[in-house]
Amino acid sequence: MEGNQKKYRISVLLDMSKNSLFVLNSAVELAKRVEGSIEVFHVKPTTNIIKGDSQLSAIRTLNQDDRSTRAEINELISKISEKENLSIGYKLEYGNVKNRVRDYLALQNPDILVLGKRRPRLGIFSESITDFVINQTNNTNVLILGEDDKFHSFEDINLGFFGAELAETNLEVIQDLKRDSKKPVRHFDISTEETSQNHDYPWHKTVSYKFRKGANALDGLVNYVSRTNTQLLCIPKGSKNFMFTPSPIKSVIRKAKVPLMVLAK
Repeated sequence: MEGNQKKYRISVLLDMSKNSLFVLNSAVELAKRVEGSIEVFHVKPTTNIIKGDSQLSAIRTLNQDDRSTRAEINELISKISEKENLSIGYKLEYGNVKNRVRDYLALQNPDILVLGKRRPRLGIFSESITDFVINQTNNTNVLILGEDDKFHSFEDINLGFFGAELAETNLEVIQDLKRDSKKPVRHFDISTEETSQNHDYPWHKTVSYKFRKGANALDGLVNYVSRTNTQLLCIPKGSKNFMFTPSPIKSVIRKAKVPLMVLAK
């Protein structure tokens, strides 16, 4: 890209938990790979700060918390920014987490949103927030990183995708992730058909794995993703194969043991 212009605008949704450093580092590696700019977004619920206080005391408490939270975010960002020589901006807001996230996504409409997948009931950015984000985003690719993911670079990545079809925008994202890599892309599919239709993809090679539709098909697919050392599984949000369970995206997010990217429609 010419000058400071970046191809992708990447937003990083942080909850400032112990996993935040890993999530932000991963977002930086992604930005380096696909020519992206980065902005961190953090929401803090006011109910945890000013509950029971008088109005004057609440304002004072909120101001104090604002200063300490900004200092914490700046410390996290500056370490990575200086190391990578990369400018990272941030936004801090207070209020209802889901409402603030919804408004942010509607206003900013990032190309890629990066967030950590937390175990249930361990924080405000639990799986319910992950599900909420996916429901709110049709035009944004969502990269989801689990607490136990061992993932440090997008260089020469073992990439896979799930579903029968990819939209043109999906192809572009995968091409940018696979830039200069000769490793095959793994294609995972669930179908009732005996044979798979052959597709021509604009990368070096595709290796397909087909699973027969059934009660255990998704479990088999998720296990095979791990067995094949797939490091990132891309899931097209508009895939017709998402009709085989009531909530397939949520099921894959819950069961998969690798980072996931839910591709925009």
